[in-house]
Amino acid sequence: MNKKFLALGVVGILTYSVPTLPVKAVSSQNMQTVSTDNQVRTAGLISYYSLDISAGKKAIVLNGSTRASISMKSIGYKDISIEYSSDGVHWYVEKSVNDLLKSNSSSYNLNDYSVSVVGGYYYRVSLTHYAKESGWFGSSQSVENTSNSVWVD
Repeated sequence: MNKKFLALGVVGILTYSVPTLPVKAVSSQNMQTVSTDNQVRTAGLISYYSLDISAGKKAIVLNGSTRASISMKSIGYKDISIEYSSDGVHWYVEKSVNDLLKSNSSSYNLNDYSVSVVGGYYYRVSLTHYAKESGWFGSSQSVENTSNSVWVD
């Protein structure tokens, strides 16, 4: 019981012994309002990204974009997984595709990139949009993305 009173006493002393600083309100006739424009952008190196798939004959066709505002040491797509589902709810990996990266570029567009699949399922693609700056201490950014799903016969 004495320890509780001692603890409360120490807390009380520390709480009420901190000095307070007086603050004065200032009135001014010359007040200004400053406004700034906010532009919506992706945080970091990647300024824009997109991913879409369509169905081909025993294949899916990828269209995507990864863009940066300046040239990157490496830019593109990593961890590419082709996923299938019979019900559109439970997804399983059918295959993985090698990373698709471009060096010294500010963008990498996938235009009608075809990947063969077994068929008879819904398909979607999960991947990571990736960008890495040049230099010794160049930072990198990764943005995970999953496409729409399509039925492939």
